[in-house]
Amino acid sequence: MASDDDEVPQTFFFNTSGTGNGVWEINRPQTAIPKLVEHGIFHGEVLDIGCGIGDNAIYIAKHTSNVSITATDLVPKAIEVAREKAQQANVNIRFEVADMIADLSTTNLKQNSYDVIFEAAVFHAFSNKDRLIYIKNLESLIKPNGLYIQLCFSEKETREGGPRRIKKSDLYELFSSQNGWTIESIEDDVYETTLFGSVPSGGRAYLSTIRRNNYT
Repeated sequence: MASDDDEVPQTFFFNTSGTGNGVWEINRPQTAIPKLVEHGIFHGEVLDIGCGIGDNAIYIAKHTSNVSITATDLVPKAIEVAREKAQQANVNIRFEVADMIADLSTTNLKQNSYDVIFEAAVFHAFSNKDRLIYIKNLESLIKPNGLYIQLCFSEKETREGGPRRIKKSDLYELFSSQNGWTIESIEDDVYETTLFGSVPSGGRAYLSTIRRNNYT
């Protein structure tokens, strides 16, 4: 298990994502996604960050209406696979290669334009320094009163292996009202992966819903 300030090197994702060998490439949406769809969480402009091979975004596109979805990933190969899968599923998703801890002005992502931003297993890959850069980029993308949804390994997952675990106390500190956020809920959930065996299984995770405060 990675220590509290360890990051997952980007080279790992470039060498793995889109190859079928990534432990996160389970070829189905995370179990949290159908629940979120059922509760009508996704609406308007939706951004899926770190979409990988696209299974979460494709499920959202197939099971929601009046939603415009953009999905990004760091790795061009993953975006290539995701685009092919979306075409096969006959859903309309805009895919974009984007590094979420870099300057986003070179991308086609729109500032303060997204009603809902979702990510699965992105935040837990960052160092403490990169977390802050990532959050600043979130703030530049999300609409006032927009919703950020995060699914990441929690501190309750004690098995060895994989990225750092996310602490509830860190979330409350990083997404405080002083920083322009309101945490609406942090729920125990699972993040499915083959990290702990050849068959996808659920690692203990937090599913967090975090509201960007209105501002002028």
